[in-house]
Amino acid sequence: MKRWKILICALLVVSVSFSGGVWVGIRLDPGVDPQNHIATVFTPYDDGLSEYLRLLDRAQHSVHIAAYSFTHPAITDKLIELKEKRGVTVRVILDLSQSRNSHEQAQIERLRRAGIEVVIGKSAAYGQIMHHKYTIVDGLWVYSGSWNFSKSANKQANFLDFIGSPRRARLFLKNWQQMYDFITSKPPSP
Repeated sequence: MKRWKILICALLVVSVSFSGGVWVGIRLDPGVDPQNHIATVFTPYDDGLSEYLRLLDRAQHSVHIAAYSFTHPAITDKLIELKEKRGVTVRVILDLSQSRNSHEQAQIERLRRAGIEVVIGKSAAYGQIMHHKYTIVDGLWVYSGSWNFSKSANKQANFLDFIGSPRRARLFLKNWQQMYDFITSKPPSP
């Protein structure tokens, strides 16, 4: 009986030692380089706007955006084109503090006139800013990074990661929906 307990304990120690990464959702495989599946752009050296518009141009069904700053008219133009010419569903969440400037208000009005849903709010925690900068296209492609949707973003030091991953898209869509549900459940305070 004692040997049986020792054998079980030893097997438990070995299995915990060798599979700990799997238990926490991390699989370490040095033979797989994640950068093989990510296109990364660095501004001001690369043209982040062109790459971002190229991502949007892939859209056939849906575009979900969470943006801290949204002032670039070329992005607004592309979103309106996607909705009007392809019937793409476009939904946008913007930060309340940034939405008050006239450059952003002009883009918000253009989107809304085109029938694009734009919701404006704050973070769910402590009423802080909504500082995300990401886009999900067709539940497959994800842009994330430090690059804002603004005229000045290409001139600043920013990065844009473009990843084709249904799993990543689901993760970002879940976050997008959580923010949307929170923001639309109560009106933003001034």
